[in-house]
Parts: sequence; structure tokens; C-alpha cells
Amino acid sequence: MADNQEEYKTFKLSGVLKKVLYKNDETKYIIAVLENNQKICGTYFDTDIEKIVGEEIILIGNWTTHKKYGVQFEFDTLELKEAEIFFFLTKIVKGIGNKFAHELLEKYTEEELVEILNNNPDELLKFKGIREKKLEKIVSSWQKFKHLRELGSFLAKFGVTSNLITKIYSAFGEIDDLIEKIKKNPYMLINIRGIGFKRADEIAKAIGIDPRSEFRIMACLNYTLREYCDNNGNSSIDKFHLYKLLDESLNFSNEDALYEEALSKMLVDEEIYVTKENRYALSMLFNAEKNILDFFQRREDEKNKKIIADFDAYLEKKQKTLGFELSTEQKKAVELINDGHKTLFLIGYAGTGKSTSSRAILELLEEVVSYDDIITIALSGIASQRISDTTGYSSSTIQSLLVKHKEKDFFPHKVILLDEASMVNSVTFYQIISKISDDTIFIIVGDDGQLPAIGAGNILADAIKYKLAPICKLTKIYRQNENQAIAVIANDIRKGEIPKYNEKYEDFSFQNVSISNYYAQKNSVSSNEFSNIRGENSTLILNNILNISASYIQKYYDLIKQKDISKALILFQVITPMKNGILGVENLNMQLQKLFNHTKGKAFQTKLYEYKITDKVIHVKNENMRAQTMQMYKSGSTDFLEKRVFNGQLGLIIKLDFDEEKCIVLYPNDDMVVFYDFDNIASLLSLAYCLTIHKTQGMEYDNALIPMSFSHYIMHNTKLLYTAITRAKKMCFIVGEEEAFKSACKKLEITIRESVINDLLSKQDLIKNEILPQL
Repeated sequence: MADNQEEYKTFKLSGVLKKVLYKNDETKYIIAVLENNQKICGTYFDTDIEKIVGEEIILIGNWTTHKKYGVQFEFDTLELKEAEIFFFLTKIVKGIGNKFAHELLEKYTEEELVEILNNNPDELLKFKGIREKKLEKIVSSWQKFKHLRELGSFLAKFGVTSNLITKIYSAFGEIDDLIEKIKKNPYMLINIRGIGFKRADEIAKAIGIDPRSEFRIMACLNYTLREYCDNNGNSSIDKFHLYKLLDESLNFSNEDALYEEALSKMLVDEEIYVTKENRYALSMLFNAEKNILDFFQRREDEKNKKIIADFDAYLEKKQKTLGFELSTEQKKAVELINDGHKTLFLIGYAGTGKSTSSRAILELLEEVVSYDDIITIALSGIASQRISDTTGYSSSTIQSLLVKHKEKDFFPHKVILLDEASMVNSVTFYQIISKISDDTIFIIVGDDGQLPAIGAGNILADAIKYKLAPICKLTKIYRQNENQAIAVIANDIRKGEIPKYNEKYEDFSFQNVSISNYYAQKNSVSSNEFSNIRGENSTLILNNILNISASYIQKYYDLIKQKDISKALILFQVITPMKNGILGVENLNMQLQKLFNHTKGKAFQTKLYEYKITDKVIHVKNENMRAQTMQMYKSGSTDFLEKRVFNGQLGLIIKLDFDEEKCIVLYPNDDMVVFYDFDNIASLLSLAYCLTIHKTQGMEYDNALIPMSFSHYIMHNTKLLYTAITRAKKMCFIVGEEEAFKSACKKLEITIRESVINDLLSKQDLIKNEILPQL
């Protein structure tokens, strides 16, 4: 073994990263080129490789020759070429930017600088731009983090890059004996967002952890279970599929006994549960879905008294005040509540009158409860505001309601209506029902044609499949006139049919920007030539997108001047399936920002985006943030609140404070002004002129535009397209390739999520039929 190791030579290469030629977001494999035109390839996990273009890098690996691409340097490690002290000063210590760090390190050696920061910080007042207040911030931050420099030195030995060390600093703070703890169990690093099992395993191998160590097996098992559920939306997993995933990650084969031992330990510790034969679920997801099931089963036979004795007479009178006549389906929904049912699923596709039915149901309930006893809730601020506007009742986001009543056993409301239920995953749904008393009427409104929730579970689909509560399904589509087609087109697509997309409508427009003779050209030219043809067509699609977008600029700024920020944020939205490429989120955001934001003031630049005042932004990670109410901010208050800001909230940048290094964002729907440190902008905020379809779930925009290209083919399906189109309220534009659109309309999404509820109920069926013994 030792001889083989001596024969295997590694080489070191350095240079400035010029361009990324290829990257796979799943495997993290990249091909790139340095400024000297040397090609490099390998797997890079630490950050998005595009973010370090222009940086000097150090690579360790081997030279290889590819049949097609010639000589390449295949790297094992890729690291930014930064002095450890420079990295520490600029990335960890608050108040020292790149320019000042360079000035300090030009004047002092590392030892001299450490001595000054520890014992004579006033020396730094000699530098231009450094005043008492700024110095105080620098010294305070240095004192807080200086002992963690040892961690950086320790991890650097194992090829851990500065970007990754930043995450480790942020996550672990001032834990005692951190280096010793990492030496003992490097898999603790998996708890850091962005560090997966593979990266932690590389560090563990370098440290010398036994490949069969219990730490390694348990870490891989926990990580695999979490990733499988988070990424695929499943809340349970088949044992043999789990073993296959473990084999791939651990590079094992025929080690089932090791896995059985680890699973047995987790079962004893109640970290996992058996859902049915050979299927497991993490305890959090098992408990969430088991409790949801118990909640519905407990309510199955519970009914209130009838609300209105002569329901037909009530309805006839009510329809006059509502100003419209309810359909047979809508009447059924109201009647189910009138008959005393405490729980109701109101399911309807786009344009079938869910909001109308919701309003009629809530007005019926106001016959027996007060207006203040009724609340409507949704996952996002915009969705909760919309259901409030359409029904006339108070609204809240789910998380705000949970926070407001966290000290209470139950919500104080007698009627709760949950809208956009398809978006709500198992854990969030459990948090809601755990606060609903047995006497509270609970109405769940949703559209099972939309994308399922982000995260594990499939509550809406499971509830419909197993009839967990009374269900009223709305199918008839309503539109004011024949020239309105959003709902009709969306519902044709949902069924896998190609709609009449080329006709003239007042709320839908298909703009054809196709590659002529697409299939003929694809089959007659080389892959490189066809790739160029695709690129040229994508540029044409982009130009069309920008032309349409430009027509909304004046209205956008008029709304901002009128201080109607809520309306400005939902005026116009570009929605695309993918992040990368000419028609991906990142490029479209940059192009649309140039169009919409001509602010002359100083901007803040991150690796990916430049941020300016009046930029439309989206918060991308659930996080507690330093905030004020709008009134506090306007009055110049120096007090702050800690507010939870949720993934998907839309805001507007109202100030960039370069002295305090703060970006200040207004979230109008949540009465919140949030203060972001410049250092955290890249991980917490993104431009929002363009969003992925998943990010727009539960939202509604006056006008929406969707690019359509075969370059997004991997993402195309009926559910995705249906969800995107139904985000538009007044006008929906689809711009792009006709054949790609028709293909997407026919590609039915048939992925079935595996869930604890499905396991438990299908197990019950097997027991009833004596196929499976009672466990």
C-alpha cells in the first residue's frame, strides 16, 4: 500500500480563475479555465464556483489528458490564495474591508499587527478614515473572535478554504475546546449550512478517523435521512433504498450489518421510527405526521349543532348581499359547515372560486361567532394579505400567529382558515394543528394542481387520498368574459393538454421566439453548433423579455414615489425554472436590474449581485433579524426588535449605510424594516426582479412573465408550468420556444411523495385485510 502511495504524485498549480465552462449543480463537478488558458476540472463544494471568478486560486491534483478536451489539470483541492490573517481581518473582523486590510499588512508584519490590535489599537487612528467609533467596532470584533484564528490555522492544514472557515466561525462562535471537539468528531461540521457529509468526510479522512467509526456511520445515516427528506419531499424511506444511498456515500458494499446496528441504536434512542415493514422516518417527521393523523381522526365523528335551520332560505338571502350566485359545488362547501362539520378541505383549481366560497363560509360562521374570532392564515405575507382582501377577514402569516401565541396552549380564535395549503409541509402543518383546540373550526383551502410544499410531507394530497376530513372539490372555472384565459389555459396544462395559446386574450400572451426547424437542425448539425444556435435564440428571448419588462418601469417608479411599496413589489414579476444560463434567475436579475434601477448612488457589490437603493429583493433563509417597525424607523428610534424574517419575503432596499456597513430593507406587508450587515447580504438576500417558480409559490402578481426554452427542459412539467401561470392575476406573458412550451404542456408530473401518513394508513389497510401481522 505504501509503495502505491509513493507512486501517486500530486502537483500544485496556481492562477487566476478566468471563466467557468461547465458546472453541475448536483454533483458540483466543474470545468473551468485560468487566465493563462489552462483548463482545470474537478469537484468543488465550498461555494458557487462562479462567485470566485477573478480570484487567484491554488490547486493540488494531477495532469490528465481528455480525448476531446486535451490536457487538463484535475484538482483534488481548490483554495483561494489569501493569507490567513488577510482572510481573518476581512471576513471575520467587523469594520476592516479589503482596502484597509491591504494597508495594514503593507505597513505591519502579522506579529506587529496582532500586537497593535491586542495592546495598542489607538495606533490605527493614524490611518485615513479610521475614527473612534469605527475603531471601537474593529477592536470589539477582534477581541470577540481572535481566539478562533487557531481554528483557521488548524483547518487550513486539511485543505479547508477560507469560505468554508467563515461558515464554521459563524456557526460555532465561542465554543470551548472547539479544535479538540472537531478532532474527535469532524462530522459535527455537517450541522453547518452548506457543509454536507462528503466535505466533512474529506476532513475526517485527513484527520485520520477510522472509516468504520461509529461517528462516521451515524453521521452519514442522519445526514442521508435528512437530505433525502428535504430534497425529495419524502417523510419516510425504504430501508433498502437507504442502504443503497449509504453505500454510495460511505463507499461500502455488503455492510448491512453495520447499518442495522446503527438503525437499532437510533430506534432505541427514538431518533427514528418504523412506519411500516422495512420503512423508517426521522422522529420529527414521524411525530408531526402521526399527530396530524390523530388530529383528523379525533375530529372525524365530532360535529357542532346545525348553524341555520332553513339553509336554502338563508342562502337565497345571502346571495343578494354577496352580489353573486353560488354554484352547486360552492353551496355544498357552505352546507358542510352549516351541518356542523368542524373541519373542511376546500379544494379547487385556478379560477374555480375558492376565495368566493371561503368568504361565503366565513360569513355563515359569523352567525355564531364574532368577527374577531375569525382569522385567515397563509405561509407568505402576500398570500395572507390576499385572502384577507378577498374575504374581508383578519389575516396573519402562519409564523406570526405561532410567535404571537407561543406561550398559549391554543390559538384564541374560534375559526381558522388556512389558505394555499399545498405550500404547507408536515412540520409547519403540525405546528398549526397543535395549537388548534377541539372546539375550533378549521378550514383548509388549497389547490392540488400546484407544486407540493418545499420540505418533507404531502399533507394536502394525503388528506384528499385518504379523505381525512370532509372534502369539497371545486371544478367549474369562472371568468368575467371570453377574453380572459389564464385559468382556462392553466387548467388545460394541468390536465396535460395543449391549450389554445395563440389566440388573442386580454390577460394572456404567447410570444413565439423559436429556433426554426428545431428538430431538423438538432439532428443535422454538431452538438457545438446546435449549442451556439440555442445560445443565440436564448439571447433573442432575453431581448423580448426586456422589451416587455420595460413597459412596466414607469408604473413601478410611480408606485414607489406614491409610497405604495406593496403594489410596486407585485406589479411585475419574471418567473423562470432554473438558476443558471442566459434565461436563468441570476442573469435575468442582473439584466432586469439594469432596466429597472438607474440609481446613481453608491452600490454594494457581492460576488454575484450589486445591490442599490430601490432594488426589489427577496429574503432567502429563515432567520431572526434586527428590525424596527416602520413607525420606529421613520421616527429615528435607536431601539430595535428581534423579528423572524422568512424565506420568500419580498422587500425594497431603502438605504445603504456605508459607515455602519448596513443594508436596510423595507418589508411593507409585514410592517418591518430589517437591518442587514454587509457581510451577510450574500447569504440572506437576493435580487427579486426574477424568481424561480418554487420561490413564487403562494404569491400572486398583477403581471407575470415566464421564459420558455428547451435549455430548461429538465425542469419542464405540467405542475411547474401550471403553478407559474397561476401566479399572474391580470396578465401572463410566455416568451420563447413554441415546441418547448407544447412539450412542457404534455409532460405530466407524476412523482409520488412517500410519507408517514401514507405508510401508517396503508399499513392499517394491510392489517385489516390480514396481509400484514399487527406490529
